[in-house]
Amino acid sequence: MDKKSKIYLYIFFGLVALLFIAELLTPPPLSWEESYTSGDKIPFGAYVLYDQLDELFEDNKVSTVKVDPVSFLKNKDEEENANYIFINNYLGFDQTEVDYLMKFAERGNKVFVSTRSITGALGDSLKLESNRFYQYYEQDTVRVRLNNPQFQNRSYIYKRGSAYRHFVNYDTTRTTVLGEVLPFEPVKGYLKKFLGEKKDSTNSLIESAIEKSKSRQVPQANFVEVKVGDGAIYYHLNPIAFTNYYMLEEGKEQYVAEVLSYLNDGPVYFDDYGKSGRRVVASPLRFILSNTALKWAWYLTLFTVFIYFLFKSKREQRAVPVIKPLENSTVEFTKTIGNLYFQSGDVTGIINKKINFFLEKLRSKYFVHTEKMDEVFIKRLSVKTGVSEKQTKDIIDYINHLRAKPVHSDYELKQLNKKIQDFFKD
Repeated sequence: MDKKSKIYLYIFFGLVALLFIAELLTPPPLSWEESYTSGDKIPFGAYVLYDQLDELFEDNKVSTVKVDPVSFLKNKDEEENANYIFINNYLGFDQTEVDYLMKFAERGNKVFVSTRSITGALGDSLKLESNRFYQYYEQDTVRVRLNNPQFQNRSYIYKRGSAYRHFVNYDTTRTTVLGEVLPFEPVKGYLKKFLGEKKDSTNSLIESAIEKSKSRQVPQANFVEVKVGDGAIYYHLNPIAFTNYYMLEEGKEQYVAEVLSYLNDGPVYFDDYGKSGRRVVASPLRFILSNTALKWAWYLTLFTVFIYFLFKSKREQRAVPVIKPLENSTVEFTKTIGNLYFQSGDVTGIINKKINFFLEKLRSKYFVHTEKMDEVFIKRLSVKTGVSEKQTKDIIDYINHLRAKPVHSDYELKQLNKKIQDFFKD
């Protein structure tokens, strides 16, 4: 490698190193995805909540559950006075999981579930139904409170990531309303401020929105207790309140403590399986690529190995050995087969094979049918091969003549061979 090439190579590697360092030093963008996992420190993770559970449940063991409820509860068939906490934006329990959760609660345990809505088998078993869609806009501002007088009627406001969710149907004979989502001034200029001060069509849109917002003028249940045997299942419709973002906001941790105060004074099992942000590592490579630093280290290693082999192969490539081509033994094979036929004296067999080979070549090369070799066939073959019609007729008639005879002579074999050679020669 000359001096100029080396300089270019050094410059290239220097640029790659600078890009790599810049990528490492650049802070990753803040993720606003809803994770709810106990190990995620992003705004909508549950790291702070899980870290504080030891203080909320003093002298009780707190552990994460990384398997589905059925697999976990199979080994807890005698557990009593325990708590099982589920928090995620959505949870779809199947009937088998619901059966295990109901049996778990019947023994005096408590199950706490917080999602944006309740659907499926659990909703059917508890006879709970929530509003699934809120039509005003995706992000909503909600104000919530707990009904227990001990909490002094304190209310808490949630903005980012929250949604106006409440129960629209529940069994009053077995369900107790513990918390509500309150009106947040939907009529007094709130929607006008959001939509802007416009006239004409905008005014009618505001009026329509205000009309639809009448359901927000009265408190709606968003946290309920359903008695199940000696225990209970609690359902909460504002899971965003348990995330890092609001747990670190002044005063909001008190709401979480008040909500969880209804649970037993016993072991706490925090579900880390049914999470939107659950990481599923199927292979070591997937783990490497999921981490920015490890990903760049992997790419740089591959690039370095490629450069090494590229230059190493040019500098120290072994001499390519000379490989002699295989000898063409077709002639020797043909002579051997010919001698066998000659010694056996089977002239008729050779003639039949010569005729078959000749017809097969006509079919594969000129795409003609050889079942019926009449005058029409002769004319068509003459046109496709470019051989005169007289010569074509001569060889076809001779073949038909030989086919009609049961026994043949050496002279006829030589004549057939000569006619075939002359036919393809022209």
